[in-house]
Amino acid sequence: MRVLEWLPSNKWVALTYLGEEIADAWLEQEGESVSLAFRVPRDRFQLSELQRHLTVENLLTAADVANDEVESWRFGDESPPGPDGTGPGLNEPLPVPLPDADHLTVTVRLKPPAHPEGENEVGGEDVPPEKWQALEALWKTILGIEAGIDSLRLGMDGLRAEMEGAFRKTMGIEEKNNALQADVAQWNKAKTRVHYAVPKVKEFIHRATWSLGTPERKRLGELFKSHIEPRIPFPEMDKAREQLEHLQKDRQVLFAAGNAVNHEGRGILAEIQRAYSTLQRNAADKAKAKRSSAREKGKYF
Repeated sequence: MRVLEWLPSNKWVALTYLGEEIADAWLEQEGESVSLAFRVPRDRFQLSELQRHLTVENLLTAADVANDEVESWRFGDESPPGPDGTGPGLNEPLPVPLPDADHLTVTVRLKPPAHPEGENEVGGEDVPPEKWQALEALWKTILGIEAGIDSLRLGMDGLRAEMEGAFRKTMGIEEKNNALQADVAQWNKAKTRVHYAVPKVKEFIHRATWSLGTPERKRLGELFKSHIEPRIPFPEMDKAREQLEHLQKDRQVLFAAGNAVNHEGRGILAEIQRAYSTLQRNAADKAKAKRSSAREKGKYF
C-alpha cells in the first residue's frame, strides 16, 4: 500500500525490497507536515546481497514514495542535506549503524501536498489522443521487456543446474588411470569459474522473480487498467509518463544485465565441456596406445 495513504502510525510496519524485508517504517503527520521514519536493523548491513541495496532511494521505493516527493532526509540526529544538494545523496549507501546501536534510523521529511484549485478535474477533451497512445505504448513496451526477462530467467535456472552439475562431475576409472595431468589441470581450472558465475545467475533469477511484485510496478499496472486502457483522465498524467519511462529503463537495465550474465555462464559451461572432451579424448588415445603396446609384447612370448 502507498505509504501516503496510511494513517499516522501506531506501530512499526515492515517493508520489503526485492523480496527481502529491508526495514520498518513509521509515519508521522502534523497538519500537512508528513515525516517518514525508517528503522534499518544492523543485520541488514551484514548481508552482502542486500547491503548494496541499502539506500534512501530504495527505502522510499519500498514505501512507494517517489524521490520528487522528498523535501529532506537525515540519518540519526544528523542534519539533512542543504538546499544546494550537499550531503549524502538518495542513491548513496546508507551509513553503518554506530557500534552501540542495533539499527540505523533514517528520517525523511516529505513535501507538503499541493492542492491547486481544479487539480483533480481533468476533462476528457483536454487529453489529446497522442498522449493516451504514448502511455499505452510505454506500458506495452514494458510488458514486452518483462516477457523477455521471464524467458531469460527460466533459461538461466536451467543454466545454473547445468553449471552445478558440471562442477560436481567426476572422472571415470579409465579416465583417472589415463588422463594427462595437463588436461586434468585445465578441466579443474575451468570448473573453478563456476564459483564466480553461479552467484550472479542466482542474483538475476532473484531480481527477475521479484521485479513484478514491486510497489511501483503494481501501482502502474493498476493505473493502466483503471485509467489508461479505458482512457479515463486522471491527475498528474505527465508524472505517470515519467514513472512509466523510469520503469521501462529499469527493465531494460535488468534485461541487459541478465543477458550479460547468461552469456558469461554459457561461455563457462562450454569451456568446461571442451576441457572435459579433450581430457576424455586424450585419455582414450593413451589407453588405446597401452593396449596396442601390450599386444605387441605378447607376440614375442
